[in-house]
Amino acid sequence: MKNVHTVSHLVANCAYQHHERLDGSGYPRGIKGDEIHYFGKIIAVADVFDAVTSNRVYRKAMLPHQGLEILYAEIGKKFDNTIIEAFRRAVAIYPNGLSVELNDGRKGVVSAQNEGIGDRPMIRILEENGEQVKESYEVDLNKNLQLLIMKCLNIQEPA
Repeated sequence: MKNVHTVSHLVANCAYQHHERLDGSGYPRGIKGDEIHYFGKIIAVADVFDAVTSNRVYRKAMLPHQGLEILYAEIGKKFDNTIIEAFRRAVAIYPNGLSVELNDGRKGVVSAQNEGIGDRPMIRILEENGEQVKESYEVDLNKNLQLLIMKCLNIQEPA
């Protein structure tokens, strides 16, 4: 990339560094901490998230919340906390259409996102007390902080 005159040296350097890690365990040079350009650190987080949430020939894609957990497990070791927190606020951890079960046993589908709070979406409730509801209704997890998504499911929304 450094020999392509339409690509800036900064872009080429960050692309080169996107597999480097804060603790020096990355490659190609094994540099660490502030030796890695800030943009390289950002690209590293996005690259890992993309890799684990994409289908591969050797495994199925993880769900976004699982990909975020992979990143969280390496905060301060491999990835910068500030970058991961900014990434978390920008990404829909539970994408629209995902079937979920809440900690109170209700089941539903993620119907909308709360801007900047990707882990507290709106849920359209489809089942409660083990039975399908007659009329679905919305629950905003950002306004009901006692409610948590406990599982991702494979339930179908009624027609």
